[in-house]
Amino acid sequence: MKNILVIIALCGIAIPSQSQDVQEFLNKRNEISLGYFNAFELNSINELGVGYKRIISNGAFRAGAGFNFSQYDHENDTEQREYSGLEFSPRIGYEFHQSFNRLRLHYGADVVSSFINSTSEYIAEDPISNRTDISKGFQIGLRPILGLTVFINKSISFATETYLDLYFYKSTEERTRSSGTTISTYKGMSMGLGPLGIVSVNFHF
Repeated sequence: MKNILVIIALCGIAIPSQSQDVQEFLNKRNEISLGYFNAFELNSINELGVGYKRIISNGAFRAGAGFNFSQYDHENDTEQREYSGLEFSPRIGYEFHQSFNRLRLHYGADVVSSFINSTSEYIAEDPISNRTDISKGFQIGLRPILGLTVFINKSISFATETYLDLYFYKSTEERTRSSGTTISTYKGMSMGLGPLGIVSVNFHF
């Protein structure tokens, strides 16, 4: 995280400030964030994210959601494979601000949740090999966050953010084979760090 923060800080310092006061970048109370991509892994599959912040004197209330959908089909003379998966991840929280001209450090926490649903189907020339897997999952938890925003002008900025996820999860898997159907349930707690280099584009109004 230190490397990405240093890079963005240097970019912000390199932009001529033209004697602008910090207050110039604080007079817009609404912020919409679009995009969610990893600057270090541009070839990876990235989640589409949207967010909204309502700025107050020392921070902002924040809400947002992430979306991830994937689907593929493969077919040849002897088999057919199909997969579809959907994930929806709403969140709400609060962040504190420390501003330095065009730079704004933010830290706080979100309450996060995620709903996951996927279906995988394999159809073979021999029906005894056919199989279907259906997975449904839910998780909820707390996400401490740390990030930095660089203002390009009063209306547009870029931000990077990292986080720590602490959450409870529960999932159900239904497996159908020629011998019958089995259902398994999993639940527990997990902790994990968010990836470095996550970037969003923000619009202020």
